[in-house]
Amino acid sequence: MFDVETLIAIRRRADELSYQCMNRKLANDPQELKMALDNICRALGTFAEVEIHRIRNENIAYDPQSYIKGRLAFAYKAMKTVPRDDSHTA
Repeated sequence: MFDVETLIAIRRRADELSYQCMNRKLANDPQELKMALDNICRALGTFAEVEIHRIRNENIAYDPQSYIKGRLAFAYKAMKTVPRDDSHTA
């Protein structure tokens, strides 16, 4: 299912996200944090589903690795978004 290199990359991205979430210097807006958390939870749920299928020796009809990598990429993007400064709008 998952190759070791991909799992290492997923773990690294998860560690980066965790650091970003806990960094008090960030001025992220709560909506961005909610979006990041939602994507992380979806990735975690999919990973749990994969493990359930593995333990039960069942096949999975879709590509969970791509889905998880995509969700973590969305979460990472949400955490890396530069806070918007609306003070200069018309």
